[in-house]
Amino acid sequence: MQIACESCYDELQRKHLAIPGGARGYRCVSSFVYGNKVRRLILRIKFHERTQHIRQIIGIFADDINKTYGESAFDLITAVPMFHSDERKREYNQSVILAKALSKHLGIPYLDTLRKIKKTKKQHTLTYKERKTNLNGAFRLIDNELVKDNSILIIDDIITSGNTLGECCKTIGKGKPKMICCATVATARGKYPERTII
Repeated sequence: MQIACESCYDELQRKHLAIPGGARGYRCVSSFVYGNKVRRLILRIKFHERTQHIRQIIGIFADDINKTYGESAFDLITAVPMFHSDERKREYNQSVILAKALSKHLGIPYLDTLRKIKKTKKQHTLTYKERKTNLNGAFRLIDNELVKDNSILIIDDIITSGNTLGECCKTIGKGKPKMICCATVATARGKYPERTII
């Protein structure tokens, strides 16, 4: 299954290079620019339970990760967690489903490594300055031994300011992993043009 027909595919804005400093200094690769068809697909996955659409992008996503970081670069894959009441309301975490699909595709184990312990404002509702502090202390490492001396790949659906993934990386870093990198389906370029992440 493809994300678009062949005649439409060339219209998709691809972004398959690492974003320099994309997640507070941690490397991040994204497969697409967030807009048009990709935006609609992600919103369907995120808010309308259309998780079957992940099949349309998982191959491209996996290939971009391998091209950027190299095959067999990671010991485990994890995902950005949601606060328990938010996940209960939505009934699923799209980033976890995406990460588990990627885990299966790449043959790398998936593990929950983080808990979100603080209910925070939605990042997309905040200014760049507010985003920088909104998630401070929001995550907790489940068990240091899960990540110690391992190379970790953290998955989310979109990167905009990079603060969500950056805070997750910072928290996982307390467990002394060998390496932490990030990957997202899309990057929302131009959201904060004065502080572009591309």
